[in-house]
Amino acid sequence: MNIKSNVMAVFRHQKPERIPWLTYDIPYPMLPRGAWERELRNKGLGLIGLMGFYPCGNVYISRMPNVEVIQKVSIENKRTIISTTYNTPVGSITKKEDFSISPPNPWIIEYPIKDVSDYRVVKFMVEDTMYETNYDAFYWADKHIGEDGFIRADCSTPFQNLLIRFAGYRRLLVDLYRHKEQVEDLLSIMEEKYFEVIRILAESPVEVIGIDGNVNGRITNPKLFAKYLLPLYQKASEILHSKGKIVSVHMDGALSPLKMLIPDTGIDVVEAFTPPPMGDLSVKEARNAWGDQIIIEANFPENVCLQGVDMIRKVTMDLLKQAAPGDGFILSVTEDIPYRAPNDVLEESLRAITDVMWEHGKYPIRI
Repeated sequence: MNIKSNVMAVFRHQKPERIPWLTYDIPYPMLPRGAWERELRNKGLGLIGLMGFYPCGNVYISRMPNVEVIQKVSIENKRTIISTTYNTPVGSITKKEDFSISPPNPWIIEYPIKDVSDYRVVKFMVEDTMYETNYDAFYWADKHIGEDGFIRADCSTPFQNLLIRFAGYRRLLVDLYRHKEQVEDLLSIMEEKYFEVIRILAESPVEVIGIDGNVNGRITNPKLFAKYLLPLYQKASEILHSKGKIVSVHMDGALSPLKMLIPDTGIDVVEAFTPPPMGDLSVKEARNAWGDQIIIEANFPENVCLQGVDMIRKVTMDLLKQAAPGDGFILSVTEDIPYRAPNDVLEESLRAITDVMWEHGKYPIRI
């Protein structure tokens, strides 16, 4: 089997030849191109192609015909700051992002929603959003990846969108308490648009669909999860499964509080599952709770990469032991391994993990 076949075998609850070992196909900072990168990929390191990060764009295109978008670039304390202002007939909002921390995923330093009146502006923007299909983008990306990995297309639920991109968790949680009517009015409009995107993805040629991202049970707690995420996951999964799609959610935060709710979501894959010492749920605990129902696409905990090669190898071996014999398990890098640290931690880390996976990652795992 090639890498793609191994990955799809896991997604379909079949037996792979090897446990897939993958990283995001983003040139910076996940996997810089060069001799050592080619060496590791020849030893089984595969690629996750994320639609939207390629020149071809995503499989859907959005536009707001009645919203004026103005961007300004400034240098502040040697950091590149981009301010984006959205001018609408009902008002304007501005966000600021720091592109010098972790490109191409900038750090939001000023959220667009700063006052309860801003919900009306965001509501206009959401209602004004129109979507068009761009399925040819998939064929470009799929040709780019080939048999070295797989392609995934993503979207985010209304709640997580507000939490991460528009309001931030402090503002959103306070507003849910003080201005619940305005927040939930916006969420209902966003939900309609969310399922427009889900239906576009369902009809697309992409096999693996991510329906949400950055879920952390300490912020989106069980009560919030059950109300604002669970029903949407169930409905989205039903739509996508009817078209034969694999459904995943990027759950990179603390998952112990949500452990017993996750099997009810209808999703196939918990992607970016981060075990201790960064996460709070081990692979073994998750497997005991979820059985074979949920596929674990585990993210290698980044802080281990600062503890040297011996510790990296030890943790990799331990993850394989917990996952043995390896059904429904993928190991990946879905967050940022330190890139600018001394001694080239990124190369050192990926090489150490790859060596262990090459030596011990054959299915079934026998360690």
